[in-house]
Amino acid sequence: MEDKNRKKVTITEAADYLGLTRTTVQDMVERGVLKADKFAGAVHIPREEVERIERETAP
Repeated sequence: MEDKNRKKVTITEAADYLGLTRTTVQDMVERGVLKADKFAGAVHIPREEVERIERETAP
């Protein structure tokens, strides 16, 4: 998530940022834990959602 101006990130970018696997992030999206927009065959996760998960899981 290097470009701070981007409002949305991919599953891969979110997984890398959070230190999780792509499968785990995909599962979080499917369960509704992580809100995401799905269009054109791709999943786009709002940056705020990724940062929220990071805050909620921080020690």
